[in-house]
Amino acid sequence: MKIFYDGQCPLCAKEMTSLKHHDTDNKIHFIDVHSSAFEQDHPSINKQRALQILHGLDNDNNLLLGLDVTYCAWQTVNKHKWLIILRKQPIKWFADKAYLFFAKHRMKISGLLMPNQCDKSGCKLK
Repeated sequence: MKIFYDGQCPLCAKEMTSLKHHDTDNKIHFIDVHSSAFEQDHPSINKQRALQILHGLDNDNNLLLGLDVTYCAWQTVNKHKWLIILRKQPIKWFADKAYLFFAKHRMKISGLLMPNQCDKSGCKLK
């Protein structure tokens, strides 16, 4: 699978680092949407939209969004099986709304939870 993530978001990058650690078979390709060749290498993924909501492609090239990406990724590395509850109704509806809130405010949330990764100009990996 492929995950298109915001590498300038400390919390997002931390989760990708954790996933990489568990991805011992290299089943996941991690693509930072801020990489210089992103738009050239991945023309089917809209960068601005990918910065609004996590994007991924499963092994059949189906587009996944938000928590569906997270669930699929952790399932791929055989961890956090409990995440399936976030994909079941009615919890799915609430979890997706909470994820969208997080995605919209991820830099502010990162600043609160990981202040050493942020400065006055915003949160970026250092």
